[in-house]
Amino acid sequence: MTVFFHRARYLLAVILISTDPCLAQAVDTPVTKTLDGYLGAGALSMPKYAGGATNNTRFVPLVMGEYEETAYLHLDRAGVRLWHTDDKKIAIGIAAQPRFGFYAKDGDRLAGMSARHDAVEGGAAFEWELPQFSLSVAYFTDWSDTSGGQSLQFSIDHQLIDEGPWDLSAYLDLDYANANIVQYYFGVRANEATATRPAYQPGAAVNSSLGFTGAYKLNKDYALLFGGEVTALGATAAASPIVQRRTGLMSYFGVGLVF
Repeated sequence: MTVFFHRARYLLAVILISTDPCLAQAVDTPVTKTLDGYLGAGALSMPKYAGGATNNTRFVPLVMGEYEETAYLHLDRAGVRLWHTDDKKIAIGIAAQPRFGFYAKDGDRLAGMSARHDAVEGGAAFEWELPQFSLSVAYFTDWSDTSGGQSLQFSIDHQLIDEGPWDLSAYLDLDYANANIVQYYFGVRANEATATRPAYQPGAAVNSSLGFTGAYKLNKDYALLFGGEVTALGATAAASPIVQRRTGLMSYFGVGLVF
């Protein structure tokens, strides 16, 4: 499944969840249908698979926005805040995001292997906005029943510039993926082993990502959207015989509406 369909599905899910009467009662915020963020489209380049040596570029929607500080879609993560403090500095809710797989055609080291399918992971999310940065911790399970694994996601975000036409943030993400996830996406099954690709059963790994998201407002209605991210695979994932590069680069550039 492409990035486009993943994000379109998540956006629809957020809209449906955020308009559910039961959840509306859980968040005591007046409904004024206020939107804040960017909605656009552009080119996104990312590795064909985690650990691959080549990138694939495609045209995708670029969505970074919030509805009443309750429902949000930030590129590839969607969520709903079910509870928050009066000042909205601390919130608890649910979130979901994809984990991408591969097909045998995506790299030479994958020839003859079975496909590893994309997964939808989601669960409880905790957010804490501090004066200089924002923290997020989430515990995810495999909602799509693809790998059957669990992960712990930690993120710290810092607003670098929010003045005039510029809106620029930097972030650090840590992704603890348990053995089920790492074995599914980086393991080599006995029937997939070859003379140059031995069977491999890895354990858990901590993958790390350092990146930025930005916008340059051309006027009050339109903005250029851009961002980039470098991801480093954890030791057990990086040691897989299917991995060509331990680090991968994702970047995007597009244009969108300001709302």
